[in-house]
Amino acid sequence: MPRLYDDSALAVAAHVLTEGPISRADVARELRLSGATLTRLVRPLVNAGLIDDRGVGTPQTGVGRPTQLLEIPPAAHHFIGINVTSSAAHAALTNTCGQTLASEAVPLRDTDPYVVAGQIHEIVDSLAGQQGFGREQLRGIGLSLGGQLSDGVVEDSRFLGWHNVDLLALIGPVYGVPISLRNDLVALTMLEQWFGLGRTHPSFVVTSVGSGIGHGVVHHSRAVAPIFGGHGTTSHIPLAGARGVCQYGHIGCANGALTSRAVLARAHAGRYIIADDSRPDSLDDLVALAHDGDLSCQNTIAEFSRNLATYMQTVCGAAMTTDAVLDGEAVALLGTPWASGFDESLSCFHSPKLPQLRIHRRSGSFDRWARGAAVTAIVAWLETQVEAAR
Repeated sequence: MPRLYDDSALAVAAHVLTEGPISRADVARELRLSGATLTRLVRPLVNAGLIDDRGVGTPQTGVGRPTQLLEIPPAAHHFIGINVTSSAAHAALTNTCGQTLASEAVPLRDTDPYVVAGQIHEIVDSLAGQQGFGREQLRGIGLSLGGQLSDGVVEDSRFLGWHNVDLLALIGPVYGVPISLRNDLVALTMLEQWFGLGRTHPSFVVTSVGSGIGHGVVHHSRAVAPIFGGHGTTSHIPLAGARGVCQYGHIGCANGALTSRAVLARAHAGRYIIADDSRPDSLDDLVALAHDGDLSCQNTIAEFSRNLATYMQTVCGAAMTTDAVLDGEAVALLGTPWASGFDESLSCFHSPKLPQLRIHRRSGSFDRWARGAAVTAIVAWLETQVEAAR
């Protein structure tokens, strides 16, 4: 498995975090380090209290006598991740391994940046008071939202209607811990890179389809940095056979065919001919109407599934990978009887000389987005700790 970092000390700390408890012999073998080099790298991290070497166990090979295990204790440090959407803030309190200890979802009182900054303080206060841990255990806060970001500034977020908002400056200090701000899909990609599919697959794509559509890429265990401070630039690529229209007037692009609003608009167009109402007004409503026999809704789901397959094949082909994580609220549509076109299209349109595209579906829950935000804080904390221990 490729390293998460070129820097050997960071590579060791990251490997112990994601794979621990793990023996020294296993770390040395998997990172291709000599025993002497590993000892030299681990000693300052143990002395600084970052890595615990008091555990005893057996190597992963199962061969040999009990040996010393290395671990970054999951319960010793806590992090808060907050994902801000157009209507709510979804938050999670996690341990060092990104596992959720407590969570909450808070409706936004307003999308005004000052109001949102105030609510972020309230959420941190609320989560920090849970689980019976002291605030001194809080090591970092991660924030994520949809849009283009740069150095703590939200340059553009159409979901919130923000332009050039210095969110970190508005929030100010919180408990004296560092705060990171990332695009939400970048954060979700980091969650998979560190604690998800990345533990077994070095290269893959992370795609989300819901309010928006975009992707992140992990190549040889490294998350590819987006050049525009946001998600991958595939939201407006043309999809063969798609007919939806996006906000820029593109006909048949991914954004105009696959986002939640685009899917609902397609269903509205068909239903309006026979029923002068606004349903469906949500994806759940779309599925319910389809189950009631509404042909417009059934065909909308079928069309969505075929278009999504085209999008996934295009993105994975460009990223040169055969593994993809699929997340977001619209993933639920693939579980309906009218979405068989998704798997059929993936099977039909691929080279028989190449492996079949493997789709790893996720729940689409907002807790995952909050955990992704927390992982950005975990990674920033780990890098700081390793640098301080040198």
